[in-house]
Amino acid sequence: MTIEITVVFDVEPTRFPAVQAAFRDLCEATRQEEGALRFDALLSADHPHSVILVEEWADQDAIDLHMKQPYVAEFLTLVEGAYTRTPAVHRLRPLDV
Repeated sequence: MTIEITVVFDVEPTRFPAVQAAFRDLCEATRQEEGALRFDALLSADHPHSVILVEEWADQDAIDLHMKQPYVAEFLTLVEGAYTRTPAVHRLRPLDV
């Protein structure tokens, strides 16, 4: 079973253009990773300074490897202090009905 994660980032308005560029670069690099099945940064239609990251990974090993990539460290440095609150991370699981 794959791992799906959604993260909501509320960005300081003055930092928004730079954060958007950082997300574009992160997505481009991450999509080249073997275990990254989906890695999309989307803009909220309802909240003008929110970025929603939608991820799907082959397994936990793929996530762990991703977090060790130099471009992830670079991204984290670029966006440090750019959020109005701590990003909301949602690791998803199926709803058993």
